[in-house]
Amino acid sequence: MSYHIMLTRKISDIKGHSQIQVQVMDAATPQIIYFTLDELEKDDLPEDLKEYIRGILSEIEEGRWHYSGKYK
Repeated sequence: MSYHIMLTRKISDIKGHSQIQVQVMDAATPQIIYFTLDELEKDDLPEDLKEYIRGILSEIEEGRWHYSGKYK
């Protein structure tokens, strides 16, 4: 598996609907991939990335990699 979560953060649209944006490093290609969790249902992402994210989805939703932007 060449994917590694770098961070997640909550973003919101102009109507105030929030969702989780995920930032993933793909070490095989070297690139950083940005997407929101609702994009898992679309065909734009590679299947192996979707499987990786679905396997750790509960940890993402619990905030394991969440970045708030505040220095601690």
